[in-house]
Amino acid sequence: MLAGMVITIREGLEAFLVIGILLGYLRKTDQRGLAPYVWAGTGGGIAVSIILALAFQFTAFHFEEGSGGPLFEVAASVLAVPILSYMVLWMQRQARSIKGEIETRAAAAISTGQLFALAFLAFITVFREGLETAVFLSALTTRASREGLLPGAALGLLIAIGIAYIYFALTVKLNLRRFFIGTGTLLIFIAAGLCSHIFMALHELGLPVLIEQVWSTKWLVDSESLAGRLLHAFIGYHDEPNLLQVLAYFGYLGGMGYAFFKAVRESATTHAQPSAREISLRV
Repeated sequence: MLAGMVITIREGLEAFLVIGILLGYLRKTDQRGLAPYVWAGTGGGIAVSIILALAFQFTAFHFEEGSGGPLFEVAASVLAVPILSYMVLWMQRQARSIKGEIETRAAAAISTGQLFALAFLAFITVFREGLETAVFLSALTTRASREGLLPGAALGLLIAIGIAYIYFALTVKLNLRRFFIGTGTLLIFIAAGLCSHIFMALHELGLPVLIEQVWSTKWLVDSESLAGRLLHAFIGYHDEPNLLQVLAYFGYLGGMGYAFFKAVRESATTHAQPSAREISLRV
């Protein structure tokens, strides 16, 4: 539940922030009459995303019930990990420039009369986040039950809507940079768990792992217990991991953790540097 909730909070908020920027730009430029185009694109993106998510979930459970379960687990995780990694790094590096880029695209669409381009901008934003969410939830389906994962994902989406509403409608100043750093850190642990899960599934398919049990923490938290299942779904916990699982988990955690916090430092440095306009005003 927690893993699905973190993913939909993150992905949903990214989509809602872009839609909020578009609507805010229309208000700022006195183009409120064009808002239906944005809402139409948003609605279309949500509808297609739901269809995709349901199709992916159906496929996941279909494979889980058959003999191709481990193969699907590998394919879904191999697809989800690089997408998740890219999304986390991209958002951290580009967050400060997103508003300007979105407003520039909206201005170009309005000035040229291509209003469907405005709707498409909203559609593709929601669809992209929805597609990523569908992929991630499909990968997590192999590690968590539908009963916990889907309600958690729905709750996360509602939380994302609430955060976006507070940010735009109530003009409450939220530190979104810290929010994305926090959720990005959690998503790195989720992705590390997916990396570990790949090699657990490959072992089930016959891949030799050199050492089948590196350690055992079954005495502390059994993987079959409620706590163990929650930890497995959230951070990829396994009470008796094989060697390749351990190497994949900590290898990804170290490499991605370094790249992420390097991006965080670069973002902080950029934020601290004065702009050219500020420099000219000081002079």
